[in-house]
Amino acid sequence: MLVMRTLVGPACVAVVPLLVWPGLARPFSDPKLAAVALGAVLCLVLPLPSSPRGARELPTRLIAVAALWIGSFLVAGLTARVPDLLSLLLGLAAPTLALAVLRTGAPPATVIRAQVVGATVCAAVAVAQWVGWDPFAVLGWHAPVDGASVRMRVYGTLGNPNFVGALMAMSVPLTMAVHALSASSVVRRVAEVAGVLQAAALVGTGSRGAVLGLGAAMAAWALVRWSRRMRLALAALLVFGGIAIGLSPARPLDTTAAGRLHLWRIVAPHALDAPLTGLGPGAVALQFPGWQRSAARQGVRDRRFAGLTDHVHNDYLEAVVERGVPGLLSCVLPLGLLVWLLARVPRPAAPMVAGCCGALAAGAACAFVDFPLARPAELVWWWMAIAILMLEASDS
Repeated sequence: MLVMRTLVGPACVAVVPLLVWPGLARPFSDPKLAAVALGAVLCLVLPLPSSPRGARELPTRLIAVAALWIGSFLVAGLTARVPDLLSLLLGLAAPTLALAVLRTGAPPATVIRAQVVGATVCAAVAVAQWVGWDPFAVLGWHAPVDGASVRMRVYGTLGNPNFVGALMAMSVPLTMAVHALSASSVVRRVAEVAGVLQAAALVGTGSRGAVLGLGAAMAAWALVRWSRRMRLALAALLVFGGIAIGLSPARPLDTTAAGRLHLWRIVAPHALDAPLTGLGPGAVALQFPGWQRSAARQGVRDRRFAGLTDHVHNDYLEAVVERGVPGLLSCVLPLGLLVWLLARVPRPAAPMVAGCCGALAAGAACAFVDFPLARPAELVWWWMAIAILMLEASDS
């Protein structure tokens, strides 16, 4: 029973990035959101193990950080005129799932292996799409993936190449941790294949944000596990990043940067419209048309980027708009607190610490130019990294 109980949580985590339901209005995100919410409930209702090898006590700091995140969503949702209930559900369910999984007594190493399995299956689908063989099309379903760029065909099981790229950037350091933890040569070879698939999927997406995230991940890994091999890996990463950017069929980098800046100029003036509560989960999508018209009257206009948007493509700006200053703190506090904790960890740090540090850094970097913290799979990866890292750091 103990083994079954501790495997439920990792299994829930592994399937999150893989669930797709053709025919739904949101065939990629809604099944994943349902899995996150149901997984959190399932892990919470499981009885706590009674043996000494059972559930571990969660650090008070971890509970406090999660409470700030959840509290900011609750306050913003309760005070908003028209909150987006799906955004609210995701904000509540993702950290709850992470804490509930560890509450069941699931070993952190098992959770990380489950994440690697889920990410690698998604990577395999993305690589197949990159070479022109879409498993979904073979099964008779043409996914509603919009966009003129050829890179849109590499949508994996997430529905968008940028989403796939961000998940891969967060998963590569976790795969490195699995490789370093294993005493089995077979498992190490499997981890190496998984890492190659993830890297290939990242290149196939053409996502520059994912390259930025992977660079942050490797820098974080090097910070806590510096070695000659790591120096060689960083040198290889520079070459890999150059290849990935060079092969990207995305629009020119200056155009992409101009689009992001244009979007931020429209939204930033409203960052403190409701500094304590925010405008509510999903407020950007609701308010953006009016903000865009107002900005145009003030001279902030560019025909290349005219149109509606659901997200700011900057999770930190979106957090303060939708959840106020507490929402921004809930994004930044884990980073600051974990830096403080990592300063106390002896070098070289354990592989799990390095892997979770890398995943967290990748998500934080991608969040500056994208919105991974508003998507189910990446947000679960983010919160599992926070939870495991703080748990391991507190034990060191």
